[in-house]
Amino acid sequence: MSVISIIGDDAVLTGLKLRNFKNFREAHIQLGSINVLIGANASGKSNLRDAFRFLHGIARGYSLAEIMGEKYADGGVLQWRGIRGGPREILYPGADSFMLRVTFQHEKKRKTKQEISPGVGRQNLDRLPDAVYTIEVSVSELPVIRRESLYLNHSMVFDTHPPEETVTRTDTDTVGCFLSAAPKHEHRNFSSGTPILAQLRSENGDSPFSETIQSVAEKLSSIRFFDPHPEVMRQPSFPGQTILGDRGENLSPVLQAVCADKDKRKALVEWLRELTPSDARDLDFMSDPTGKIILALVEGNNRKISAYSASDGTLRFLAVIAALMGPKPGGLLIFEEMENGLHPSRVHLLTQLLEQKTREMNLQVLATTHSPQLLRYLSGASLEHASLIYRGEDSPEGRITRLIDIPDFKTLIEDQDAGRLHESGWYEDAVFFLSEAGR
Repeated sequence: MSVISIIGDDAVLTGLKLRNFKNFREAHIQLGSINVLIGANASGKSNLRDAFRFLHGIARGYSLAEIMGEKYADGGVLQWRGIRGGPREILYPGADSFMLRVTFQHEKKRKTKQEISPGVGRQNLDRLPDAVYTIEVSVSELPVIRRESLYLNHSMVFDTHPPEETVTRTDTDTVGCFLSAAPKHEHRNFSSGTPILAQLRSENGDSPFSETIQSVAEKLSSIRFFDPHPEVMRQPSFPGQTILGDRGENLSPVLQAVCADKDKRKALVEWLRELTPSDARDLDFMSDPTGKIILALVEGNNRKISAYSASDGTLRFLAVIAALMGPKPGGLLIFEEMENGLHPSRVHLLTQLLEQKTREMNLQVLATTHSPQLLRYLSGASLEHASLIYRGEDSPEGRITRLIDIPDFKTLIEDQDAGRLHESGWYEDAVFFLSEAGR
């Protein structure tokens, strides 16, 4: 059976479980193509983003200390900003370790599950291959691996604590781990300060599990994080810099690369015309004396408005387009409040763009929002993975629940839209009532 066909480009992330990570004592989120997160300030939305950043840091080959803290490249250049709060604030109060578990699923299986009725044929679907990666980290003076494993279709790829084996740590700097190898498992010691997934990936060997390791790491590495800042997007960049930065760096050359494709340029301009009331007809890219380029909006009278003067909302919308349509869009794209700067009457364009591009390009999007309008325009399929992150009164614990799992939501949504329920505070009231009733 080919591993690449299971955990390759057509695989998706289907879930993340968190235990004792920041304000999540025990939480789980199911992932679809579009995943919208709502919740009050300080409920834990950014903490969930930090969990995905931790997994991304593993795939980049960093040590646990570097993932939580900072990573500098040669010459003192900051390469990684670390996790907010560092190791002191990464644990749930009173815990000494945290656990993250991420699941992957073949895209064909996920789509088939969405298409069938509940309970029909699910037993056969569940036998299709899945991958599950788990890491538990003990945090004291130095963070170390407590447990780590990767399973493919319920078969072990590696595990520090497989149920049929006994593992003992040889010293404080190493951790024992079993690897899948015929005819019996192979036992090896690894550094306890760096995720085993990263250590095995760096070996780049030809063992039976090497392809699986590489594929899973690549899926985690393809997670992208975006919180575009207008002042950053207004800066010119050299042509050929086609990776959009977290804060919107290189927006102009990324859009220039998109426009090199005639069909993509046409689609981009159509989205732009829908967004702007200024009758923008095209994009142009102007060069400065150093050879850097900056984008300009071309209006109907051929007047050009450079990025220096473009509105914040227009630039943020163009950044979303660049993230979705650029040369290397990634796998899971995570956005912070992506509707910022958009007029409420234009938010529907954002949902249309997301639903069209995730469907066409096999992308996944996770976006936090405070906008009732964004919820209002989501299709029924996208609402399946809209989730509420909330905290109980006088409790630090963050919880995650899908909107469709809140009692009466499906009934209410027949007469009211999801945005109206958000405006009224119904979601928080409903989960608070349930938590009080369960006491």
